[in-house]
Amino acid sequence: MANYPTLSYTQLQDRFKALTGLESLQVTDSKFLRDLVNRRVRIAYERYPWPTFTIVGEPLVLTSNSFLTYNVDTGNGLANNANVVFRIHKEDPVITRYPDEHTFLQEVNQLNGNPQIKIITPESLSGQTIYVTYRKDLTDVVNAPAGTSTGYFGDEDGDNQDIPYLFFEYATHGALADFLRGDGQNSKAQAEEQYAESLLIHEIDKVSNQGRQFRHDILQYRPPSQFNRHNVAVGGAPIGGAQAQLRNDVQ
Repeated sequence: MANYPTLSYTQLQDRFKALTGLESLQVTDSKFLRDLVNRRVRIAYERYPWPTFTIVGEPLVLTSNSFLTYNVDTGNGLANNANVVFRIHKEDPVITRYPDEHTFLQEVNQLNGNPQIKIITPESLSGQTIYVTYRKDLTDVVNAPAGTSTGYFGDEDGDNQDIPYLFFEYATHGALADFLRGDGQNSKAQAEEQYAESLLIHEIDKVSNQGRQFRHDILQYRPPSQFNRHNVAVGGAPIGGAQAQLRNDVQ
């Protein structure tokens, strides 16, 4: 059972049939729709660091060197397989207002081909704790409920039949745009594509504008001047030493 709001794949199929005017879907169309829906879910999933699927500041003690892997079954691994690593902090970002960060790059391990992170530092970090913020791998999210194993949302054996509410409307109308494009109805497909995009932006706005939990420095870069201003606003000293601060009454 998913720990986030969902709508069923059957509901998506019914919505799709209503939008297209089809009474039923042929086998070929059903398989095509399944592929289109999962493509759109992945696009939406990778578009934004959704709080539901993002781990913030997971502590990890490095056991050997300055590398960590995306995979849970290898050394210096995270608790979950990662889709992308956003930040690596030196202090816990959940309890530290302006935590320092490690500079890192993402690369492929030349020995085993696994994706990995290399922290850029002249010193060994062996035995030190780092705090990693990352988005979970989508396949693991899809397969998390018991009985699912294909890594797909759909109605076939092993599929996850519960689509995250966040992605339901975008996946439905995005799949419709792809369906129309495949049928040669390009003008209708373009209009539907624009509508699908507006639905996705609406979901992102609900988090970025209303969900204040992600309006901080864990995932969003701020220039130094903005760090200074916000630190002073909460009663602290300017970051980087004393500096002349503009007053509100300066003309």
